[in-house]
Amino acid sequence: MNKKILKKIKKIVVGLVITAVLLFLILLLGNSQDPYIDVTRTAAEDLENFFYDQFFKIKTGKTFEKLEKDGKVLMSHSFEPNIIIVDIDENALTKLGNYNEWDRSIHANVIKNLNDGGASAIAFDILFKSADFGQKKAEQTINILNTVDSTKQWDSLFSDIRSHYNFDSLMIKEIRESGNAIMCFMMDDSTSFNHKSVWEKLATYERAEELGFNSTFNNSQVDSITHVEPKTLLDNIYPELAQAGALMGSVNAYPDDDGVVRHVSMLYRFPNPYAYPDIPSRVYSTMSLMTVLHLFHQDPKNVKIKMGNYIDLGKPFGIYRDSAGAFHATYPQFSYPMFLELRKFLKRKDAQLRASEDIIDITNKVIATKNKDGEITFSLFDGQVLDPTESKLLLDIATSVHRDSLLSLKQGEETEFAAGVTITREDESESNILFIVNDANNDEEITITPNILHTISYYKDSLSSLPVNKPKHLSIDIDLRYDKSSKKWVSNIAILNDKVIRDIIATNEKKVDNLKPGEEYRFGPIKRVPIDNYGRYLVNYIGRYNTDKESRPFQHLSYYDVTKNRHDQAMYQGKVFILGSAAPALFDFVPGPHEENNPAVLIHATIIQNILNDNYIVTLAEKHQQLIVILLAILCMVLGLFIKSYISIAISLLLMSAYTFIAFRYFQDGMYIGVSKQLIAMLITNIAALIVQFYYENKEKRFLDNAFKQYISPELIDEMVNNEIMPTLGGEKSNITAFFTDIASFSTFSEKIGDPSRLVDLLNEYLTAMTDTLLSNKGTLDKYEGDAIIAFFGAPMPLENHAQSACSAACDMQSKLMKLRKKWTSEGDKWPKVVHDMHMRIGINSGDIVTGNMGSTMRKNYTMMGDAVNLAARLESAAKQYGAYIQISEDTQKHLEPGKFIFRSLDTIRVVGKSLPVKTFELLAKSDTENRETLNKLVEIWETAREAYLEMDWDKAQDLFTQCLEYEPHLPERDPGSKTCPSLVYIQRCIAYRENPPVAPGETWDGVFTATSK
Repeated sequence: MNKKILKKIKKIVVGLVITAVLLFLILLLGNSQDPYIDVTRTAAEDLENFFYDQFFKIKTGKTFEKLEKDGKVLMSHSFEPNIIIVDIDENALTKLGNYNEWDRSIHANVIKNLNDGGASAIAFDILFKSADFGQKKAEQTINILNTVDSTKQWDSLFSDIRSHYNFDSLMIKEIRESGNAIMCFMMDDSTSFNHKSVWEKLATYERAEELGFNSTFNNSQVDSITHVEPKTLLDNIYPELAQAGALMGSVNAYPDDDGVVRHVSMLYRFPNPYAYPDIPSRVYSTMSLMTVLHLFHQDPKNVKIKMGNYIDLGKPFGIYRDSAGAFHATYPQFSYPMFLELRKFLKRKDAQLRASEDIIDITNKVIATKNKDGEITFSLFDGQVLDPTESKLLLDIATSVHRDSLLSLKQGEETEFAAGVTITREDESESNILFIVNDANNDEEITITPNILHTISYYKDSLSSLPVNKPKHLSIDIDLRYDKSSKKWVSNIAILNDKVIRDIIATNEKKVDNLKPGEEYRFGPIKRVPIDNYGRYLVNYIGRYNTDKESRPFQHLSYYDVTKNRHDQAMYQGKVFILGSAAPALFDFVPGPHEENNPAVLIHATIIQNILNDNYIVTLAEKHQQLIVILLAILCMVLGLFIKSYISIAISLLLMSAYTFIAFRYFQDGMYIGVSKQLIAMLITNIAALIVQFYYENKEKRFLDNAFKQYISPELIDEMVNNEIMPTLGGEKSNITAFFTDIASFSTFSEKIGDPSRLVDLLNEYLTAMTDTLLSNKGTLDKYEGDAIIAFFGAPMPLENHAQSACSAACDMQSKLMKLRKKWTSEGDKWPKVVHDMHMRIGINSGDIVTGNMGSTMRKNYTMMGDAVNLAARLESAAKQYGAYIQISEDTQKHLEPGKFIFRSLDTIRVVGKSLPVKTFELLAKSDTENRETLNKLVEIWETAREAYLEMDWDKAQDLFTQCLEYEPHLPERDPGSKTCPSLVYIQRCIAYRENPPVAPGETWDGVFTATSK
């Protein structure tokens, strides 16, 4: 296994160890403790709450359009259409006075009006601590009367006077008769009271017993009863009220430890088993959950509770048959005839198509009332209120005429029912078939639909047993629609969601029709309300209250308007009403994650909405969150270890942003997957990885600096570190460029200077300048051999164009030498003239060369070896025969980018020690040199001369080479210290070959010149 792999493994091991330690700290410090025993907030929890709250602010900041029909809201994303807040608002307080001084007839009227309108549930978020049933007011009245006239026996009138003030009994009567009221109470602790004598009576089993157990769960219904929060007091309700309501539940909404209400405890134990260990406790739930149980017609005894998972409420909707054999629907105000009409439509093959084209009226409102004379009157849709005569006629038609016979009528066709009474089909539309009953005897018209006739016919035998002056809803409006975009059924009745409707469609009719007395059949999936290990429910807020009224999550009706019956009661049918207050004067506000001042009544309404619509927000299990944290941490650690720091940071930031966006999308779909620990893990592990990488890079950089700083540029060292290229003992073959330099006539320098120390000074200055130039062009210094510089390009760090870098370095070094010569000349007599005229030769060749640390394990040197290296050395020495100063091979020349350099073909030469000839070139300068025009002219004439030379046209060649002399940069007369130049060399060859041709007449000459010396 090579060192590169070992180093990676070492970095991975170190990174994993650091990641493990960081993850342990993050996961340990980020875990919450038992919220009921010792809540310890951490920075991670605060950050988690921040993201959670921000997600809610974004989510609830949106508003949507409502879908309406005939002025009725069928469905809306702007506010929930099935749950309405009856608000003790500023208007009610202004009109009715101080809330604490209201008599309870106001509440009684609200209950009566809502119930008369067909409310399915009336849930109280209003606490009634006690009642005196008119006692106090009667005593005050007697005292006043005695003050006015003490001679009379006013005490004898006490009972009569008290009955006039007994609004408590009036409210209890309306609550009991409605059958739809869910009462509320508060669970509390003794710390809220100063004296035990005050609270002790609220903490006993006798207190629970007098309130009743019909709204409680047995301990056996909970799988981990010890996790249910115990409470000491059951307060703010009195026995008569508790027994009058259909059910009752708590309205506690305790905030999390940072003061924000995100969770609501759905379960409490009372009496407190720790305070009263010998007394059997029971499990109490919330008003919101009890309201849902009421809507489901579900006995609390059937509920199953699995802590940390769910509260199982069973299936939401069903049909049951009572002991007398009558069929009923489980949802309040939803009658069995309504179910039959709904099922009949849904079983049609074209039901989905028809419901997607228009909103379908499945059933219509039918209210029956019996007056004190025993007469039945009907109130129908579109505001029709029939008198007793009209009602009797309608009842006769419903019990005598078969619906199919009416449906056989064509539009505009009529049939006679009785003398002077005709029935005409008015509308051909299948979604809204209307019939007009014309009673000429009484000059009256009644508009009816087939389902109205069917409903009245179904109840014909039970109408006589109606209570006097108590309206009975035989049917309410059902509007149905199929939404093509979401592919879901939608209705105006809370219980009829898509899943329930699809179950009704899929169910065989006989399973319902053949029910025996006492049996029931339910539709829809089982409702399971998610809770945590301690029975807390995570509230999925659906909107903000502090916005315009149309954008609020729920519609608010003024308590005053409802108690005065100022609304059309048709809007109440089938709806769920929460009685409470959003008035600032009553201070019933709590901070929510989405807004600071959130009316507490909306929390309970929201929970009901969540359960009815399966609109939950659940938190991903801790173990799954931990797995995400671990995977993200490892990913960011790997990024930090093996990618450049700035790229790693950028990718990590992108990952953090992407994860936050993904977390928000999951949040929108009801799943909170956690953010803070994940982001902290990504950030910290990436930083730790960068520190590890920085450590290893610095360690490698120091090593490479020590080993290579004299040979290669700092930039190359950085690239080697970044690319993990480390020196090893042994060689590696690659295509690179060898580079040799030598000072021309160096022995003359030694002789002229004489003093060895001065010679060293000169060489040091020269070699420093040349080496700096070499390194700045990304060359690697191999060694110095006296005045010679041996180097290469393309190792240990690969270069994209090593040949071009070598040629660039050669040109720069020649330019640098010219500057040194001027400097030495300017120094006067310090140096002999030979120094002022110094020339340097360079040989360059590219090819396959072995580079590496050559030597022993004790001592090694990074160098190069190979045949291509020897050729570069020969080219450098051979250059003096031509008077050239940079000679490059064809293998180097062909890698040069066109237009970057000025060069000319020099010769095809067979160097000493080589059998194969090599085509060489003289590199003159970079293409942007000042004398480029002269050099380009030289190259132009030269190449023509070389062609004549190779064709053995010696006279022409000699003439052209002679023309080149004018442009030669190193002509001895023009360049002191230069002994010859290529043009002079070739002129002499032409003269020699004219006398002694290189080949016999008639033979072909290859143009190769064989060098006789190095």
